[in-house]
Amino acid sequence: MLSFTAVARALSFADAARELGISPSALSRRIARLEDALGTALLRRTTRHVSLTEAGTLYLERCSDVLTRVEDAEALVSGLAGEPRGRLRVAVPNLFGQLQVAPLLPEFLRRYPRIGMELSFMDRYVDLVQEGFDVAIRIGALSDSSLVVRRLATNHRFLVAAPSYLRGRRHPMKPEDLAHHACLYFSPLSDGQSWNLQRGEEQVSARGRPVLVADNAEALRLAAVAGCGVSVLATFLIAEDLRSGRLVRVMDGWSVPDTGIFAVHPPGRLVPSKVKAFVSFLAERYSGTPPWERAGSRRSGA
Repeated sequence: MLSFTAVARALSFADAARELGISPSALSRRIARLEDALGTALLRRTTRHVSLTEAGTLYLERCSDVLTRVEDAEALVSGLAGEPRGRLRVAVPNLFGQLQVAPLLPEFLRRYPRIGMELSFMDRYVDLVQEGFDVAIRIGALSDSSLVVRRLATNHRFLVAAPSYLRGRRHPMKPEDLAHHACLYFSPLSDGQSWNLQRGEEQVSARGRPVLVADNAEALRLAAVAGCGVSVLATFLIAEDLRSGRLVRVMDGWSVPDTGIFAVHPPGRLVPSKVKAFVSFLAERYSGTPPWERAGSRRSGA
C-alpha cells in the first residue's frame, strides 16, 4: 500500500522510488505483485506517463484511510504520540503560502527537527484524504463539514487604490461612486465583478467599470500600485503597500466583510502529533493581530 500510494501521488515510478529509497525496478515489481493479488490493474503505464485506473482511484482512497489508521496505531503503541515526527504534507494557497507561511518554516523545522515537510502551493480545492495531505490552509467559506477546522486569523480585505490613480479624480465616497471608477476584480470570488460592501447594518452590492479581471491577486496588486484602478485586496498581501503609502484605503466608513483563515485536517480519534504541532504553531504565530498587520496601516483621508 505504501508503495502504491507513493506512485499514485507522484504519478512517477522514478520519483516514488527515490522517496521510498528503492530502485524503480523493485518498486515496479511490488506494484505488479499487488495488482496480481487484487486481480486488477491499478495503474496505466506508458513510456512517459503513469495514471490511475478507475480501480486505482478507488483503491488509493481506501489506502489513504488505512495508512492513516496504521500511523495512528503505531504512534499509540510506540509512545510517539507526544513526539512530533515523520513527513508532514501541507497544502497552502499560493500567495498566502509564499508570504505568510514559508517565512515561518525555518523556525518550525528548528523547533521540530524530526518532522520533514512537503509543502504544496496551489489555489485549487484540495481533497485531503484523496490526495494524501495532512493539513490544508484555507481562506474564506468552508464547504467540507467533515473536516476538523481551527480558525487561525481573520482575513481583512480593504478597498484600495494608488495615490497616482486618485490624483485629479473625485474620490469614491459611497458605493454608487464606484460606477465612475476603473476597478480591478478577483475572478474566483463568487460575487464576480461586483463587491459586497457594508456600513454598520447597511449592506449593498457595488459594481465599477472592470478594467482588469484576474484569478491572481498579485496581478491585481501590481495593477493597483501602478495606478490602474480601485481593487479589493487582503491585508496579508498589501500590508507593506499600505504602510509605505503605495496604496491607500478609499471609501472610509465602508468595508468588505471579513473572512477567515483556517487550518483543516481529516477527522480521527488520534490526530498525529505532527499535525497538532503545525496547526498549534501557526495559531501561536497568528494569534491576536496577525503579523502582517502588527505594524499598522496607513489610511486614506479620502
